[in-house]
Amino acid sequence: MVRYNIDDVTDDMVLGESIFMPTGELLLAAGFKLTERYRLRLKQMGFHTVGIQVEGTEDVTPEKIISDHVQAEMAVSVSKTTDAVRNVLRVRKEGVQNLRKMIRENKTQLNKYLASSGLARTLEKLIDEILNNPTVVLNMSALQNVKADLFSHAINVTTIALCIGRKYHFSYDELKQLAMGAINFDIGLVALPAELHERNGELSPEEFKQYQQHTVYGYLMLSQNPSIAPTSAAVALQHHEYQDGTGFPRGMKGENRPPLKDFSRKKVIHRFAEIVAVADTYDMLLTGRMGVTLDTYHGVRRVIEMGGTKLNADIVKTFASIVPVYPVGARLRITDAPASQLVGYYGVVARDNPDDLEKPQIVLYETRKRLRIPPILIDLAKRDGVAFEILT
Repeated sequence: MVRYNIDDVTDDMVLGESIFMPTGELLLAAGFKLTERYRLRLKQMGFHTVGIQVEGTEDVTPEKIISDHVQAEMAVSVSKTTDAVRNVLRVRKEGVQNLRKMIRENKTQLNKYLASSGLARTLEKLIDEILNNPTVVLNMSALQNVKADLFSHAINVTTIALCIGRKYHFSYDELKQLAMGAINFDIGLVALPAELHERNGELSPEEFKQYQQHTVYGYLMLSQNPSIAPTSAAVALQHHEYQDGTGFPRGMKGENRPPLKDFSRKKVIHRFAEIVAVADTYDMLLTGRMGVTLDTYHGVRRVIEMGGTKLNADIVKTFASIVPVYPVGARLRITDAPASQLVGYYGVVARDNPDDLEKPQIVLYETRKRLRIPPILIDLAKRDGVAFEILT
């Protein structure tokens, strides 16, 4: 299977994987021909890429860090929580000033929905699947999203954060606290008018001031819930704080240290919030929520650039060690090779190399003139001088 940009798909191409709605309902089955009508509908739903059947690449399948059914359970739980909180705190723009009061007055109702037993159990299933995975290589293309909405973003951020936490050998209890903070890290946005967090254009200074308050609203909701640990609530409050002190809402600073339990750390960004900040930034870069949509390679590079000043440098380093810059299934084109006739050939990233994520195995299946050839396997860990560009 090869992941194509949906704009490069033609009428004769066949789906190599089934496509599901976030809640688990089947949208299109593998083997379905993607005519223009269906491609247009998928684009309208927010799909940028699809897996296509290509002879010789049948064994190319991105390893799922979480199963489809757990991902669907997560989507249902988070969607229900989001809708319930939105209904409790439904306000018009002019009512934003009274939100803190509303959150306190509706404490009982909010506590009923936040950290519900159903969500807690689903988070434990997510943690178990990540812990039982033999390797921690996070291929985000294996997480299917219909669109970059709040709850799919929260699921992606939680998955990334937990993979980082596992890499640091967090205890099960630490992972549960991290997961509860990550899944609810943006819950404060639900309290704001939609135009403040769904608009593509820039916010006015006054609107941005209101937007910044979502961290406080989220913290108030979580911190008044006895089922939620203070460390989880801190994630909602601090996930927009930067290492250099230029973030919000308090302008806290970080120390770029490993996010390990250390009671000597005082008045610095909480380690769980630092992890979620890295996960949040990466997913926003890939889904266009930061005004630009980057591929995996450039998304990782941008996160690395932000390490030290904006994001915790040690966490960024760990994050980069588990996210393949060339994800399995990604379509590619050879730009340089010792055998010059291969330049321009098309292929796919076939398998990760856990020891060096920048040197995967690739399979070439098409010439520069788009003629199909018997698959050519190249292991970049054993073959020098081969360079390529990702096309999806």
